[in-house]
Amino acid sequence: MSAYSVAHRGARNAASLALADMGAGPSIIKIYTEQGGVLLAVCRLAKPCGTINAQGRIALQPSADPDLVLATGTPSWGEWCDGNGVPIWGAAVTDEWGPGPFQIKGTPEGGPFVIYAGGVVPLSESALLG
Repeated sequence: MSAYSVAHRGARNAASLALADMGAGPSIIKIYTEQGGVLLAVCRLAKPCGTINAQGRIALQPSADPDLVLATGTPSWGEWCDGNGVPIWGAAVTDEWGPGPFQIKGTPEGGPFVIYAGGVVPLSESALLG
C-alpha cells in the first residue's frame, strides 16, 4: 500500500490536467462496454478540463453542452483523452454509487446500469480517484 501527501497528489494531478488540456480540441472521456469494447459515448470536457480539490484530487469539468449516448449498453471502461484524442488514462466506469473513478449519475441505485442511445451522458461531479 502507498500513501501520497495532499501536496504530492495535487502536484501530480495538476500535471495530468495540463497534459489533458494539450491539443487543439477539448479533452474527452470515451465510455466503452469494456476495455477495447463497444464505444457507447464520448463526453467532452471544458477547457480547462478540471480543477484540483482540497484533497488534491481531480474534479473534471464537463462541457456546457451535454453529449449524447451513441449506443445502448452497460458501460464499464473509460478512457481520458487529451485535446488531440490521444488516451492518457483508463479506468473503470460505474454508476454514481460504485467505486469507479468515472461515475455516471442518474442511474437507479441497485437497478440495471445501462445507458441508452440518444440519452445524455451525465458524468458525476465526483473527483477522480488518485
